[in-house]
Order: sequence, then structure tokens, then C-alpha cells
Amino acid sequence: MKKICPRCGASFDCMHDQDMSRCHCSYVTLTSNQRDKIKALYNDCLCRRCLLHYSEE
Repeated sequence: MKKICPRCGASFDCMHDQDMSRCHCSYVTLTSNQRDKIKALYNDCLCRRCLLHYSEE
């Protein structure tokens, strides 16, 4: 499914509903605090680049 990242506006393929093992969010490690921050700021999936940004905070 094509999605638009609510943080940066980039278009990306979300595999969450089809095959979670192929979804980019499966490969980015986030702490529970990082996940909570993302959930508080955005109401949809973020692209890989934005997830990586938060994982480096």
C-alpha cells in the first residue's frame, strides 16, 4: 500500500497489512520512549528515513 509520510511528505510502500516481515518498520529498532513520541506526534506510519531519524535520537 502506498502511503505518504506525515513527517516529511515522502511516498513509500507500507507492507504492514500484507507481510510485516517485509515492512521497513520491522528493521528499525526504536525504544518504547521513541515509539511513544512518534505515536504522540503522528497518526500514521513514517517512512524508513524518518524512523531512522528517531532511532538516532
